[in-house]
Amino acid sequence: RSGGVWTAGQRLLGTPQTGASAQGWSVAISSDGTTAIVGGHTDNNYIGAAWVWGLSGGTWIQQAKLVGGDAVGTGFQGASVALSADGNTAIVGGSIDNNGVGAAWVWTRSGSAWTQQGAKLVGTGGVLQQSQGYAVSLSADGDTAIITGAFDNNSTGAAWVWTRSLGVWTQQGPKLVGSGAVGAAFQGFSVSLAADGNTALVGGWEDNSNAGAVWVWTRSGSVWTQQGPKLVGSGAVGSAQQGYSVALSADSDTAIVGGRYDNFGCGAAWTWTRSAGVWTQQGPKLIGSGAVGCAGQGWDVALSSDGSIAMVGGILDNSNTGATWVWTRSGGTWTQQGPKLAVAYAFQGTSVSLSADGNTAIAGGPLDTASAGAAWIWTRTGGVWTQ
Repeated sequence: RSGGVWTAGQRLLGTPQTGASAQGWSVAISSDGTTAIVGGHTDNNYIGAAWVWGLSGGTWIQQAKLVGGDAVGTGFQGASVALSADGNTAIVGGSIDNNGVGAAWVWTRSGSAWTQQGAKLVGTGGVLQQSQGYAVSLSADGDTAIITGAFDNNSTGAAWVWTRSLGVWTQQGPKLVGSGAVGAAFQGFSVSLAADGNTALVGGWEDNSNAGAVWVWTRSGSVWTQQGPKLVGSGAVGSAQQGYSVALSADSDTAIVGGRYDNFGCGAAWTWTRSAGVWTQQGPKLIGSGAVGCAGQGWDVALSSDGSIAMVGGILDNSNTGATWVWTRSGGTWTQQGPKLAVAYAFQGTSVSLSADGNTAIAGGPLDTASAGAAWIWTRTGGVWTQ
């Protein structure tokens, strides 16, 4: 960010891949920025997979290609991915497993070896084709997972919470369906879980004729309760599709919500803060400068642990090259940090993730190289970003 200078560099492309794997459709990075997971949901004729990478001596080295062993049909594994803070637990969503019921797979790492932990997770109470695994998120310790099914009950959408004890995963309560939705909201298109696992943010971009909204849930003991009414940011132009992407800070008191179709596809992001259980929009919506055409900003979003650094992806920028924008907060004011981040590959910013300190970022571009896809690592040292 020093002097507004941003530099591009390394790219991650996992092997083996079978066909157009769309790597970078989903990405996540560990809290310390040394483990990354990249989903490619169309690998091997839509069976899908996820590739895990570890940082060693300044070089990213592939550790594994993850494919769940109990999938039914073409699962779309890698449609969503998440990591625990230490990078030793991974969850991979497969949203069309078993004819659209969907599922998620949990993996654990010992040394650099990855092993599937138990059977795939499929929540109870689903209605019709739920697409469970459409979005996933993990608590910092990896012991709480939230798995959404945006198509549940004719696209009303829902989310399922799971907890782990002694290596065994158990569904925690019934599925979560937020109140106040208008029409088929598509709840669970996006999701984010706080570090302690006690607050969840669930996006539904089709709510109210694509205006979109976000629902906040909190846990007390083992009981989940919706916190206040749904969140809809002000200043939207047209059907903004708010909730297309969401992210929470580690302490869960800062949220960012992407609306990729605001202003007819130009896109924007909204930030919210919580005080004494009440959520308030923080300033006007964020729109990054330097976009070429309508960029679809808000396609994906990420936050640093303390909520002071935000990353916003816009895959349509510059004729679908794609880009990401970084924002920093001082007091309650958000400022764009340098120019947008982009290199000459397709659909960058489809997925983004930040390390806890905000100094390492990963951005996915699933249409790179004939849809083989890839992900790019960016690091910041002394305020200067380098790919």
